[in-house]
Amino acid sequence: MPLSKDFTHLREGIRKVLELMDCKDGNGFTECRDLNFILNFPTGYGKTTLSIELAKWLSTHSTSNFSRLIHVVPTRSLVEDIAKRSASLKYAVQYSFAPSELRSPNFLAKFVITTYDSFLLNLYKASVGEPFSVHGHYDLPRFSIYTSLVHFDEFHLMNEGNSWTSLIGAINHLSKTGVNFVLSSATPNRGLEEEVINNAKDVVKVSVVRNYGDSVKNRECRGLGEEGEYECNAGKAKYKVVEVKDEVKVPDIDVRFIDQGDFSKYIDGRTVIVVNTVDKAISIYEKLRDLNPCLIHSRFKVSDRKKIDLDECQLIISTQVIEVGVDMSSDVMITEQAPLPSIVQRVGRLLRRNEKEGGKLYIWTSGDYAPYDKSEVDSTLKALKGNDVCLKDPYGCYGKKGYAEVMDNIMTKPEINRRLFEELDKISINPFLTRKDLDYLLDKYCTLTNSFIINLAVDKPDSQEDLIPFNGEMVDKAPLEREGNKVLAFFEKYGSDGSTDKVEVVEGYIEFRDWKDLCRKYRKVTYDRKILLGLKVKREYYDSKKGLRLK
Repeated sequence: MPLSKDFTHLREGIRKVLELMDCKDGNGFTECRDLNFILNFPTGYGKTTLSIELAKWLSTHSTSNFSRLIHVVPTRSLVEDIAKRSASLKYAVQYSFAPSELRSPNFLAKFVITTYDSFLLNLYKASVGEPFSVHGHYDLPRFSIYTSLVHFDEFHLMNEGNSWTSLIGAINHLSKTGVNFVLSSATPNRGLEEEVINNAKDVVKVSVVRNYGDSVKNRECRGLGEEGEYECNAGKAKYKVVEVKDEVKVPDIDVRFIDQGDFSKYIDGRTVIVVNTVDKAISIYEKLRDLNPCLIHSRFKVSDRKKIDLDECQLIISTQVIEVGVDMSSDVMITEQAPLPSIVQRVGRLLRRNEKEGGKLYIWTSGDYAPYDKSEVDSTLKALKGNDVCLKDPYGCYGKKGYAEVMDNIMTKPEINRRLFEELDKISINPFLTRKDLDYLLDKYCTLTNSFIINLAVDKPDSQEDLIPFNGEMVDKAPLEREGNKVLAFFEKYGSDGSTDKVEVVEGYIEFRDWKDLCRKYRKVTYDRKILLGLKVKREYYDSKKGLRLK
């Protein structure tokens, strides 16, 4: 029976992907078409549902194309969110300090949920399950990847620097080795898509539209006879576009601009305020304290952040963390200026469940551009001034043009670091290169992604719940506990057999010159089989309601 017949209860766009995969029963194995996908669905459409439903299907079927599904996401919190939704499945997770009973460092489970960082390290021979071995069994996780269907979720967040180069390198290598993949995002743009297409083969882009032809405007495409199907060119490469008509109900968002930071007059019903830095979020929280707001950002202990029940909050103050993996809805949103992809992701939390036919978005023109590109922010503000862009549908609504068209015009194409790309390619194809060769590479680049995240802790951590994720490049601003030139730190100490299931957390000291030096030491194994887990911070700088303040 064709795969799509099992999933008649799913939304049209997801069913179309399963129909195109065309998995059919053969002699002992199910055979699926050798295709790779780019999914362009609106925010809240349910892209993750595709992986969960396929994982259920794989629990009772074997295919000649893949025997497991690896779902790759940008953050640990999103891993945990998807894991909760997959509670009925036999899933495994892999990220730093993941619970040992759920961990699958070699990606051997049928359904693995992991971060981009862990996926890339396993792909390029730094087996996260064997931190002490130069050679080790790095071929195990690589074999698991080679026999998987890989879903790169929210791939637009990997669109800068090392992150983009590493992702494109991975796509290029997976395509050469016959590994099928899915890339999904509500906010891709033409530049991102065409880079993927030129480094892959047999790519099909599936778009949810209101009218046929919406997704191929300003593209070099020709119809294929079937309504909503096209062959398109991306440079020298060709790809197929399949449009799915699905009348997704969305509210009409009225965009207004404000130029001062007194937000109290705009609060009406359940309101979310989104700003671009943690310090700014804490400052606004303190100013509006009498309104009993909830504060969420990245510098909380994992346990304290989990205690925040957003469903009980009428006023939420947040940073960019709200853009991914936060399933909540508001009546009104106030957001600081940001590039269009960030604005769209934030608006995905405004009337997310269509509680009303229309809502208000206030964009605060703060004049602060960090951490974004100034030209992209300015172009976004200019594009939204006329209130004629639909921020809820990529191809338009209520007579407004879709945000996808605007995004194509204003977002700059990320650059590929060709030297890093070539070095990763050598590691991936040369059987004689090992983890040691990747270590040499990381000595130059620090990480394979754009984020160097370290852990901070007030006390000796018993689990990941006690850790505070922190941007390692800002370590000089962290209120660290010091003794002279040494910083107090916590280490994972392993037994003599190097087993990752027998780990003791111990205190010690570390010295480093700057964040780059810390990055090198963060992944090194000491002579007594210890790995740096996190740095200790001064207790007085941490508050369970406000998170960690900088010194």
